[in-house]
Amino acid sequence: MSCDDIEPFQLPIKDVQVLPEIPNSLMRGIAATVGTPPQNIVLLPWPDLNNTWIYDEQAYCDSTIIWNGTICQVRRGNYYLEVDSSTWVKADDIVAAGGAPTETQARGSEQGVGNLIYSSLGGTDDFGFDSSNRINGMPIGIPRSGWDHGYTILHAMGMGTNSTILNALFQTGQIGSRVWSIFWGHMWVDDGAVDGSIVFGGYDQQKVIGKNYTQPLDFSDNTGCWTGMMVHISKVTLNIRTGENINILPANTEIHACIVPQRQLLLEAPESMIATFENATNTRNIGLSYGLHWSAYLYDASDYFDGDLTISLSTGLDVRIPNSQYMVPFVDIDRNGSRFFNTSERELLIGGLADQPATLGRYFLTSAYLMIDQDSDTFTLWQANPTSDSKLVSVVTNENAECGNRTSTPDSNASSPDTSQNSQAATGLSGGSIAGVVVGVVVGLGILGLGILFYLRRARRQAEFTQAATDSPTPINESRQANRISELPPTDPTKSWYNPVHELHGSIGVPSEVSGQDHYIYEMDGDINTRRV
Repeated sequence: MSCDDIEPFQLPIKDVQVLPEIPNSLMRGIAATVGTPPQNIVLLPWPDLNNTWIYDEQAYCDSTIIWNGTICQVRRGNYYLEVDSSTWVKADDIVAAGGAPTETQARGSEQGVGNLIYSSLGGTDDFGFDSSNRINGMPIGIPRSGWDHGYTILHAMGMGTNSTILNALFQTGQIGSRVWSIFWGHMWVDDGAVDGSIVFGGYDQQKVIGKNYTQPLDFSDNTGCWTGMMVHISKVTLNIRTGENINILPANTEIHACIVPQRQLLLEAPESMIATFENATNTRNIGLSYGLHWSAYLYDASDYFDGDLTISLSTGLDVRIPNSQYMVPFVDIDRNGSRFFNTSERELLIGGLADQPATLGRYFLTSAYLMIDQDSDTFTLWQANPTSDSKLVSVVTNENAECGNRTSTPDSNASSPDTSQNSQAATGLSGGSIAGVVVGVVVGLGILGLGILFYLRRARRQAEFTQAATDSPTPINESRQANRISELPPTDPTKSWYNPVHELHGSIGVPSEVSGQDHYIYEMDGDINTRRV
């Protein structure tokens, strides 16, 4: 089957009732089921993980800010109980279960990622989003350590370079490419609320505006970006209601920021930005949040900035975030498991950093639209159009790719055709054929003898260098599908994540106008619903 013939599919990112018996036990994410009978969970996509990690009752919530098990169960998006699933099959670890053998570990990422593979419980179970998109016997990991800082929350759906979910959906013909896109939506407002969405196999044309900006995924040590999506912020502009605009970045500087969609804020940036923000807006924070937007700055609702904020990238993309999407009411999960708001306080969804890499989190994607193409190693940004309208566009990079028939389980045990019956069906050989066989055998024996002589001579020569070889091991050339970042070397803590614009480093040299973009046609019109290379 041609991959072009497979339509992408999308899932909503929305408020999901986690525990049916508890009113308003809501978490925003992607609804899914695991096991038989199906158990409901809520997920977040992680572009830096390859495997999917699902919590059971050992959920490792941070007890300093999550007071009881009910809060933990809601914030994790419900527990998966493997003992209650008839299709759960335990393995030695997630690799033995068929999962990806590596996960990304880098400075700035969650500290326990590097230990997940061999410290977690691994196995397979049936996984699905709905009745149409299911994966039977999918490898899943169940963490046995507190690896995610305890505040990222929700189960982690790995969407990285060797994503088990993307690979399985592609191999079973449910998507035509390992491409996915995300728009977080608009929330916390009475009017104008829009559910977000994640698209598998393409993107949503209705949710993008204007020109797109495509860059290579760059996992090199120079970027310090564990998701591969490094951008350079040239301006952070406060849009005052009077019409005045104030850039709160120091003159002639940029911030190197890593796009991390699962992070709970809009922006994590050098802490000095908070002081600049408050001086420009004449506001003062009253502390830090320990709610769902952990580490956000709190402000009294009678004294907070009410303008928008625009993040400008060096590529030329300007992303204007409405005030309602980054200066939000305090929100948390109460002791009884219900979500509640404190409208007397506002949370500024900007966190302060010392020497850690700056990040753009999920609230950046309330006004920007992101597509990741794992087949071509690129990511693309647009200005987002917050609408409930939808028109899905398939994105197929490899025009020669062949996709399997649509099934719910990859045929990992498929074998080559059996040719034994064909040979047994032969009725006999002619005399000429027999003579040909004899000549072939003689020639073959001669070649074999020469090969043995060559091997013995080479073995004697190789023995002379055996000790040298043990002193200098041969480096391993890992494939792209494995993790491409090992732990990064320590960074000078005196170095600021502000950088002069004339001293940029780590970029792969994609101009702001994205030269070479003519190879990628994303601006679809009419009835053309497939982007081709």
